[in-house]
Amino acid sequence: MNCELCGNDPAQQVLLQSASSRVLWWNHRKINATLCGICAERVFYEQQSRNLIQGWWGPLSALATIWFTGANFLRINEHRRSITEVGTETGFVARPHVKISGNRMAMVISGLALLVIFSIGSSILSAPTPVSEANPDSFISSCWEDMGSDDLKQVACDSDSADYETYQVVDDSSLCMDTYIKAGVQFACLRAKY
Repeated sequence: MNCELCGNDPAQQVLLQSASSRVLWWNHRKINATLCGICAERVFYEQQSRNLIQGWWGPLSALATIWFTGANFLRINEHRRSITEVGTETGFVARPHVKISGNRMAMVISGLALLVIFSIGSSILSAPTPVSEANPDSFISSCWEDMGSDDLKQVACDSDSADYETYQVVDDSSLCMDTYIKAGVQFACLRAKY
């Protein structure tokens, strides 16, 4: 088989994909072609650069970028194992391997994007589960920061600002050892968190 881009031989079928995002929508670019080693490396570099620079800027596109980036690495490695040499005017030489890490802009942008995604994810995961007065049991194991003037704010229990932890919900506030807050028609008993 000959390469669809340059006509060189040997060539093999390879599928390489990329995503680019514009916040509210994203585009999928797919190249499924019979390529020689040199053209496959060039297309791989272009698709991966597109993924790492343009793919992070929307939620669906970010997921597609992660998938396409991994799939592209697997597919180019399979192509590399199949075609180890490329033809030149003077004969066959070892196939070159491009490294996407050589594209500094792609590395910096994708690093920043992953940092933002990680920060958002960790803040969502560490946010306290909101309590509901309609469900008094949701107060159990919740933590609170003392804001002063008898004002409490719910915080994550692993937060340094957590002053109190709810240990039980009761019908009578006199059953609370220390202090309490209203939990609908019941009372959530609080104890100092050390």
